[in-house]
Amino acid sequence: MKVAVVGAGISGLSCAYRLAQAGAEVSLYEAGAYFGGHSNTVDVTLDGQTFGVDTGFLVFNDRT
Repeated sequence: MKVAVVGAGISGLSCAYRLAQAGAEVSLYEAGAYFGGHSNTVDVTLDGQTFGVDTGFLVFNDRT
C-alpha cells in the first residue's frame, strides 16, 4: 500500500512511522524548511555563549 502523509510535524512524523512499521510505502511531504513543525530548536547566542532554545511552546492563552 502506498500512503502520502502531508505535514511533517510531530503528528505527521508519528503517523508516517507507524504506517511504515505496518508495511506501507510512505511518502512524507512538508512545505517548511525542516521537519518537526513546532518541535524545533534554534541556536541563540548571548554574550558569546550559544544556547539551544526550544520553540515548541508557541501558544498560550487563558483556556490552556
